[in-house]
Amino acid sequence: MHRARLALLPLLALATAAPARAQDPATLVSRVTNAYPAFSPDGAKIAYMSNADGDFDIYVVLPDSGVRRKLTDAPGQDGQPAWSPDGARIAFRSMRDGNSQIYVMGADGSNPVNLSRNEFVDEHPVWMPDGERIVFASERPPSGGGEPNYDLFSMAADGSDVRRITATPEVETYPALSPDGSRIACRRILASGDWEVMVLDRQGRDVANVSNHEGLDGWPAWSPDGARLVFASERGGSSDLWIVDADGTNPTQLTRDPARDERQPWWSPDGTRIAYATYVWFPEEPFYEASEILEIEVAGAGEPPR
Repeated sequence: MHRARLALLPLLALATAAPARAQDPATLVSRVTNAYPAFSPDGAKIAYMSNADGDFDIYVVLPDSGVRRKLTDAPGQDGQPAWSPDGARIAFRSMRDGNSQIYVMGADGSNPVNLSRNEFVDEHPVWMPDGERIVFASERPPSGGGEPNYDLFSMAADGSDVRRITATPEVETYPALSPDGSRIACRRILASGDWEVMVLDRQGRDVANVSNHEGLDGWPAWSPDGARLVFASERGGSSDLWIVDADGTNPTQLTRDPARDERQPWWSPDGTRIAYATYVWFPEEPFYEASEILEIEVAGAGEPPR
């Protein structure tokens, strides 16, 4: 197993070293949170969210050189970036208007536009492979009335034509689109408190429970060939990354670090790497978290992780 460090927290000096394990929690004195990495379609950049300047904004880093650029600088949190398939735009979640909404901007940070424009929480945007629509999670209430509940929706890339995908009593968040756009993976929270990684069809109908495990499973991401999913699971005691075939078979543990929680994986376009955030939690009050972004090499379909 090989890890390449993308973000060194104390100075936020982005580099490509290869430590044997993540930085010792005791040394994370700055307690910066770098999270939600997303590879650009050409694999040359990674967008991510960071509070390195005190407020969460979106940055882009070149993994090979460590050169980074800040794309947003607005009051309120900006995060959860997702590149459009052509690499020209980035969708993201922002609270700059006082409520969590879906925005889109140019890949250079220009012309941010609020797409969702409503009073309810919208978050976790991802693009359909053709770039025509964006799938996201929202707390909008059922169309016939009732209590708000997180479900999956889609909208045109200009914010019009909002359509509900799921309407279940459970919570669905963190959608991920298969490369051909025919399936949606997501995190589902059951009434029991169990989290599962579900695969749905485009109409929101269940196809497979790919985690199928009591406990917390979430943050799915598809391999570029659509054959596998990577997700975070606490089945080993701490949150680690697991890879599973798209039908839920052949689960394989990818990371093992009991001192940290690995979350929010994103597969590189060539299928050879997975970027993810690795968290350390500090128990003193007020509660703190810190995370850095790492990447791990992965093997091809049918091969064990390296």
